[in-house]
Amino acid sequence: MHKRFILVSISLTISALLASFDASAQGKEDFSKPIEINAENDFFDIANKIAVFDTNVQIRQGTLEINADHLEVSRDGEGMNDLFIASGSPATYQQRLDDGSLITAEAERIRYDQEQQTMTLSGNVEVSQNNSVIQGNEIVYNFASQQLSARRGDDESDRVTTIFLPKKSDNEPTNR
Repeated sequence: MHKRFILVSISLTISALLASFDASAQGKEDFSKPIEINAENDFFDIANKIAVFDTNVQIRQGTLEINADHLEVSRDGEGMNDLFIASGSPATYQQRLDDGSLITAEAERIRYDQEQQTMTLSGNVEVSQNNSVIQGNEIVYNFASQQLSARRGDDESDRVTTIFLPKKSDNEPTNR
């Protein structure tokens, strides 16, 4: 009974997370679909408001998919702020956008702070969409302001790399 209550609570929490994404840029219909979390192990600490999903974690909602080795969802003491942390080697995210294009990302850690409305990807980050790729040690996206910032690692030789690929013509063959 407690596990079912926590699963419903976590599902509602994840729904709130996904609804916070910019629905005009993301797959709008995904947010009205049920969320499914599969993992080999799960653990619920009701007293501390923490849910942990471990080993081969898959989160799906419509076309949105996150794969990670580990997912932790925690709620603050007031029950107002949820924090989601997915980690992996790498953790991956993909979603089909309304225009049909695919956005993908991979990082060692994906952290979403619901109160701050920020998603922070850290550790060997790469985000790809349409004709561009951005790589760095940390990328922070603010959903409220729709601003993205990328940072290099601690090593002075580290750099942030952004690649804009030329648009393919309709009659150009695809090599993928």
